[in-house]
Amino acid sequence: MIENKKVITYSLIVLFFSLSMVYSLTYMKKATLFKNIQKRWNEIVTQTENESKWSTTQSVDTSNIWNTSKTNNSNSASLWGSTKSSWANDSNTQITKTSNTKKLPGTTEYYWTLDIVSILGQKPKYTLQDSKWNYFAYYEDRIDFAKTIQTLGGNVYEMVTESEILQNQLFGDKISYINLSMFKDVRVIMVVEIDGETRLLQIPADKYHYSKDYLRSLFVQ
Repeated sequence: MIENKKVITYSLIVLFFSLSMVYSLTYMKKATLFKNIQKRWNEIVTQTENESKWSTTQSVDTSNIWNTSKTNNSNSASLWGSTKSSWANDSNTQITKTSNTKKLPGTTEYYWTLDIVSILGQKPKYTLQDSKWNYFAYYEDRIDFAKTIQTLGGNVYEMVTESEILQNQLFGDKISYINLSMFKDVRVIMVVEIDGETRLLQIPADKYHYSKDYLRSLFVQ
């Protein structure tokens, strides 16, 4: 009987310590879990606060950018207005400059300098161009170019009789061909004097013979 009491007592003691250990382990685990939860919560709070601060800063920066953008747009508008005014002035200048232009059918004004014009050294009043790569430089007076061409090793061939001009299917009162080696087989350069006007024509060499009727139609109405 006494032995049974000892066994029971020993068992109760073992059970108590076992329960104590289980409780302790459970408590420690819960405490660790609670600490982890609290730590994560603090991290979330801190992150939220930082995001809030960043959002506020971005709002301020965006405002500054918007204000800067409006200022730049305003400056751009002023610049655009100035540019349009400048274009308008240039346009008026061109209109004044070319108001006396005698346009040929199907031509527009050409604002650059032809190579042959640079060689002759005599600036035309204006130059016209068409869609066929033909150019027509208009001079108020006759061109004195014979000496310049001779100095460059070229020559000038003139047609002055009506019969010769008609025989070559040409037009005008006088035609002068400018022959320079640099233009050979590339361009035909001819000066046409017609009805008291002088025009220098530059025509692609490979199209010249096929263009005579077309060229005549521009001058002879």
